Amino acid sequence: MFYVNRLFPELPLYAGDEGAYLIRALYGDRLLSHPDAYRQLQSVDNAVYFFLIRLVDALSLNVLPWLRLIGAASYFGGLGLLYTLAVKACGRTTALGFLLIASLFPFYRFVFTAMPEGLFIGLLCLIAWVLHQTYLSRPRLNAIIAGALIAILVLLKPHGLVAGISFVVVSFIDTWLRKGTWASLGGRLILFAAAFMATGTAIGLLADRSLRAALLFFQGSYYGQQLSHAPGPDSLFVALLAAGSMVAWCAVLMAVPVLAGLRKPVLRLLGRTEEQLDQGDVVFLFVLLCAAGAIAMVTIFAFKVSFMVIETRRIWGRYFEFYTPLLWLLAAGPLSRWEAVSRWRDRLPAAVLILLGACGLLLVFALGVQLFPWDGTAIEAFTTPEAVRFPFGYLGGSRLLAFVATVAIAAATLFGVRLRVAWPAYFVILGLLSTRSDDAWVGELARRNRAVEHELHIARNLTTGSKTLVIASEMNDGHIAFLRLDGRTSVVVDPGAPPPELTRGYRHLVVLRDRPVGEQWSRSFRGEALSIYDRKMEKTAP
Repeated sequence: MFYVNRLFPELPLYAGDEGAYLIRALYGDRLLSHPDAYRQLQSVDNAVYFFLIRLVDALSLNVLPWLRLIGAASYFGGLGLLYTLAVKACGRTTALGFLLIASLFPFYRFVFTAMPEGLFIGLLCLIAWVLHQTYLSRPRLNAIIAGALIAILVLLKPHGLVAGISFVVVSFIDTWLRKGTWASLGGRLILFAAAFMATGTAIGLLADRSLRAALLFFQGSYYGQQLSHAPGPDSLFVALLAAGSMVAWCAVLMAVPVLAGLRKPVLRLLGRTEEQLDQGDVVFLFVLLCAAGAIAMVTIFAFKVSFMVIETRRIWGRYFEFYTPLLWLLAAGPLSRWEAVSRWRDRLPAAVLILLGACGLLLVFALGVQLFPWDGTAIEAFTTPEAVRFPFGYLGGSRLLAFVATVAIAAATLFGVRLRVAWPAYFVILGLLSTRSDDAWVGELARRNRAVEHELHIARNLTTGSKTLVIASEMNDGHIAFLRLDGRTSVVVDPGAPPPELTRGYRHLVVLRDRPVGEQWSRSFRGEALSIYDRKMEKTAP
């Protein structure tokens, strides 16, 4: 219920990302005709998500709740699709246990939002389902559908590029292990590429891009701009720290399903079995490669943006944690067989990997990795006050409890406690501990947002019909103000006192986190979150 309640607020919670998507989608035409309206707005261009935002805006009076509902439905619907594959692999009763594991993993935090995360995961699950149904039986049709769906995934969120790369890699692996013909592989990949480019280009043209821009897929973006900078002096250490923290956490969350799911492909690779990979193995490898690709992308990003202190020494759980429930469901068949016949010696590698992952987390924390409440889900269970870069009212820490729970799940794995009992309990513990951290941050933010919401209504009434400039001290406030004032204002993010040339030509100033604005302005309203200033009338000579 804590997260279901997030369906209803009128203001975006993750204002930096949600606000950028909403502003670009709903006010893109105004920003093109009046580029000074918000020059500092991130240059995101998620064409498919923008189509959805505009559609929801056209059909409803309140965009945010519907976007959150669609995202949540897509996420849980995607898990439902993978559950149908698990039923085929191990039967309905056993599959329900693995669906419980997947559903209890606390990534639901990011799907009750107006970000594309829920839709991205739902579409990725649909791609996995299509691969399962058609990869072996109808390879040409599979290549066309996969190419089209992955193009949509990329234009929903650029991270979808890892799915395209993973499809190519898994096709090579399958052809090699199956001793298939390279001609058939070439035909599959040509059809895939053609469908990918045709779909992406069509979407780009529908989004009013030029043909050249549509063919290029990617437009300039905020993160793309950051990647163009030279990396910082400690870039290699920062990148290794990012990679180490992600791999350590994945070892805890994914060691069991990955070891079980890789058993047949590895045996086939080593020539110890004649059994060919089935569609379940192919889909598992595809999603596992997507997870590895996501970690690689974030590592490269960490290397390139090491000059930005705020972007370093973080665990971006949002970009890879969601692969955990997917892999648990896709490995349901191998896991059920592994659980039935394994001895403690067979379970020892998984238990060791879990413990090594937990120790790796403690090491990266000791080396300076810090946690943001808005960056991760289950990893937030390891929060302590000193491990949070921006204090947000969180008292006490749960790292010791999370570490003890992780040691306990390693022991349970080693001693053969049923997976469908031990792992739901572990994910519930992580969910409760991480939600405690999330609640502290959101509670503090909600108190301020109530004041901002009320006072921006006042600002809208007091500045209607006049040229208005919003001066915000940080981008989250700027996004919220632009949305709440219906995009008819200009926004500048500047924590200092505004110079006269910045405010020239404006009749009103809306200043969030009040500060001096100059003698030519008189305050007409002062609230808890913002102040409104009117330009003084110039005296004329008699």
